[in-house]
Amino acid sequence: MARTKRELIEALEQLSVSELEALLEDVRGSKEVPYEMVKMSALEGKEEKTRVIVMDKKMLRKIKPGDEEKLEEIAEAEGIMDVDLRLKEPPAAPSGSTTISGSTISASTLSSYIVRDFGPVCRGGAVFLSDGFYFLYPDSEVQKVLSEDLTDLQMWISTYFDCDDFAQVVAGEMNNQLKGIPFGTLWFKGAGIYHAVNCYYSLNQRRMKVVEPQTDGIYNFDKSRFCPMLVVI
Repeated sequence: MARTKRELIEALEQLSVSELEALLEDVRGSKEVPYEMVKMSALEGKEEKTRVIVMDKKMLRKIKPGDEEKLEEIAEAEGIMDVDLRLKEPPAAPSGSTTISGSTISASTLSSYIVRDFGPVCRGGAVFLSDGFYFLYPDSEVQKVLSEDLTDLQMWISTYFDCDDFAQVVAGEMNNQLKGIPFGTLWFKGAGIYHAVNCYYSLNQRRMKVVEPQTDGIYNFDKSRFCPMLVVI
C-alpha cells in the first residue's frame, strides 16, 4: 500500500539509529547492478586501434592487517600513488634491505612492443599494464624460475584447473621471484582455439615472448594465426 511522503517520514522517525542503518543497508543491497554476460567467442574481428590501459592510481603503501575495510580512510589520509606517464626516467629504485637495480622499460615502450609482436587485439579486447616502469631481467633468469617452478607438473583439471589457472600460478611465482618484471598473462583466440598462456618482454631478444605454463615452453606469438584478447602485465 502506497504511503505519502509525510507518512514515510513519520514511520522512519519511530525507528532507532541502528534500525535506520539496517534499513539503509537493506535498501542498498536490494539495488541490482546491471551487467551483461558475454562469451569470448562473441569477440570476433579485430580492433582498429589497440587499447592499452595503464593502471595509474594505486594505494600508496602496503595494506596492514585490519586495514582491509578502511581503504577509503587510508587513501584520504595518505594519498594515492599517481603514475606519471610523461616520465622519461623511472622513479628511484627501492633501497634498504631490498634493492632492485638494472635496466628498465617504460609502459609506453612496452606497449609498443606488445602491439608490434602480438598484433591488434580482438574486438572488445585490451592490454592492461599495472605499472609505469618495469625492471628487465636476462632470459636466463626467467628460464631459471620456470625450471624451478613445478606448475608444469600439476594435474590439468577441466574447468577447475585448466589453462588460465596454470597461467595465473606461473605469473604469480615469476613476479614473486623477479620483482618488477614485465611478465603477465595472455588470452588469445584462433580458428576454433581459445587459450590462456603467459607472456613477457625478453631483454635478450628485444621482443615479446610467450610462455606455455603447462610445459614451460617459450616461443614467439603467431599474430597471423592468433588474435590477443586480453593482456595483463
